[in-house]
Amino acid sequence: MLSTLTIISIFTEIFACGFLVTGAVIFLKKYFSEKKIKSLFFSLFFLALFFNVAAGISSQLMFNLGSGLSRLILVYKSISITTVLSALFLWGFVLERFNLKKIRWSFVLLLLLAVFFIVRILNSSVNLVYREGIIEPIVDLSLYVPVKPLLAFVWILLALFSFTTSFSNQKGSNVLARYLGSSALFFLLAMFSTFLYVRFGEAGFLLASWILILLFSLACLLAELISPDSAEAASPLTFFRTRILFKLMLIFVLLIVILFETTTLATINISKTALSKEIVNSYNKQAERLVTEINKFPDQPTFADLQEIISPSNVEGKAIAFVIDSKGSLLAHPDKIRSLQHEVLGKDQAVKFLLAGQKGAGEFRDELGRLNVGAYLPVPKYNWGIVVAEPMESAYFEMRKVETSSLLFVIAGIILTALVGIFFARSIEKPIKELTVGTEAVAKGQLHWKSNIDSGDEIGRLAGAFNLMTDELRDSQARLVLSEKLSSLGTMAAGMAHEIKNPLVSLRTFTQLLIQKWDDQEFREKFASIIPQEIERINRIAESLLKFGKPMKPEHKAVDINGLLDEVLMLFESETKKNNVRVTKKLAELPPLVGDAGQLQQAFVNIIKNAIESMNDKGGELVVKSDIGEVVHLGQTSKEGKKVGDEMVWGEGDETAKPVPVIFLEISDSGEGIPEDNIRTLFDPFFTTKMTGTGMGLPITLRIIEEHNGSIKVRSAANKGTTFIITLPYGQQKED
Repeated sequence: MLSTLTIISIFTEIFACGFLVTGAVIFLKKYFSEKKIKSLFFSLFFLALFFNVAAGISSQLMFNLGSGLSRLILVYKSISITTVLSALFLWGFVLERFNLKKIRWSFVLLLLLAVFFIVRILNSSVNLVYREGIIEPIVDLSLYVPVKPLLAFVWILLALFSFTTSFSNQKGSNVLARYLGSSALFFLLAMFSTFLYVRFGEAGFLLASWILILLFSLACLLAELISPDSAEAASPLTFFRTRILFKLMLIFVLLIVILFETTTLATINISKTALSKEIVNSYNKQAERLVTEINKFPDQPTFADLQEIISPSNVEGKAIAFVIDSKGSLLAHPDKIRSLQHEVLGKDQAVKFLLAGQKGAGEFRDELGRLNVGAYLPVPKYNWGIVVAEPMESAYFEMRKVETSSLLFVIAGIILTALVGIFFARSIEKPIKELTVGTEAVAKGQLHWKSNIDSGDEIGRLAGAFNLMTDELRDSQARLVLSEKLSSLGTMAAGMAHEIKNPLVSLRTFTQLLIQKWDDQEFREKFASIIPQEIERINRIAESLLKFGKPMKPEHKAVDINGLLDEVLMLFESETKKNNVRVTKKLAELPPLVGDAGQLQQAFVNIIKNAIESMNDKGGELVVKSDIGEVVHLGQTSKEGKKVGDEMVWGEGDETAKPVPVIFLEISDSGEGIPEDNIRTLFDPFFTTKMTGTGMGLPITLRIIEEHNGSIKVRSAANKGTTFIITLPYGQQKED
């Protein structure tokens, strides 16, 4: 029979299996999404370890149900093979995790060694010694295969690499590396605890080993699931607080496991107590019956009479009965030779009790130290004693079957309940996750995002309210964009009044003198050269203002970036003169860019307007540069910028497979610069330091640049001005 601690250990094993399957699935999905071979190796490692643990549980239950030795040997061989595969896949993970390119050849070497070990395991004969109440057998392979030392050696290497690199990485990576190293130590301690359990048979060692396996699984998952750059990296356990699915699953599964476990333990203990009493009572009744048969003889029964009384046919089941005299010597035994030799059974506990004048029933050890179940009664008429006993293994076989059947039922119930719990947890987590993704999308300015949740519960109503909110936000943003554009237009129009007034003065003067000096050839030539230029100047100013102020639908076509910059600078010509700002242009020859000219013009207007305003009343220099080149980082990341050297970067994503040809635009001013506290929130909607600003100019600019697959870098220092570096890829977009 299994002790309470052993049954709790089996439940802990099942829980560990859940962790291992979860790890295998998570890292397999991670491999398919990221295409990193280390995730594939880790997934295969978790899968191999799961089959290893599952085979161990199966072996325990099969023995309790009386499966044949050949089947048990086959299961044990599968345990050994999965141990070898676990070591192989774990080493593959170590090579990729720590980028050990110089010793990748070692994986091939270990693969050949693994094949050699597996062949030896399959060709080896196995001797299994199961002991009552101990679920881990003593194993003897005819061909020595050091599978556990191999796995332990790989874990030791993983711990060394993890703790060594933890001192050279960044803070977040340090903590995660220590977690990975700790998981290796947990696994090694679990292996040592299992060894102690097999050696001494104490259930506490078994429970400790499976608690350590749980800790190992948890540390492994946290170390590899959390990004080193994330906020959770510094305190990995907070990862579970940020994932509602994990919360729901852990709460649900833990409650179910605890409920099932408590109920099962109570039921099994009650059943075992009742069955044990019934079994012991049956032996006691048999002993009483045999004593009665001996007492029926009027004279002392002969040897033959005693042998007939205690013969196997007269004893139920697999029990044996024997009779002893007052000195503890055998008078009758199923083995006649032992009876004729009057073998002394002084070491038998039942015999000791009889010699001490006691009677009883229960568990006791025989002369060889083996546990038996039975009864012992004195025969006062002749000063003899009789013992009815059966080895505990066979005596409690039916009880063990009931116990194992109950465990199988509970295991099936836990698995089914856990699967149902995961299904319902995901049904709650999925819409919440979708709304979270939608919220992040809206925060990035993607106001066309719609939730497809159609459930009739509170989450469905929340999704409906969210969609309504995005519609209203989209309308509000359109109005804000128009407001920002009109604000810029008003600023430029006020300055343009002066620019238009100068050519108008010339026009008025020439028209007034036209009649008087018509016959003057020099005057007519001057009139013919100046007047068309002034009219064309007024026309360009008016067209630029109309073009900028007119709402246009997005239209992607070939755009001359230098031409756009010239137009924008012309719009601000009066502003630069009024504020004593010197404009310097360094425009290289650029290829055409496929994009929306109106949107790009608005983005340039927003940046140049801010640059001019930063130099109000002080004057300064506005430098506009353009150039071409290549980059390896491009694409949208998140709404928050990241610090790269002395620059803040928005929209710059992961490294691309090959360099991307881009246009570089650099707009610099010599203004007062941006405070460090403000630069991180520079592109946040509604953030502004101006009394009359809307705070939407730069967010709109970032959205436009990101929609053109570009990025923005900002470099600024107090009293040293600000530089915006815009990167726009060309040659990849297609015209509408």
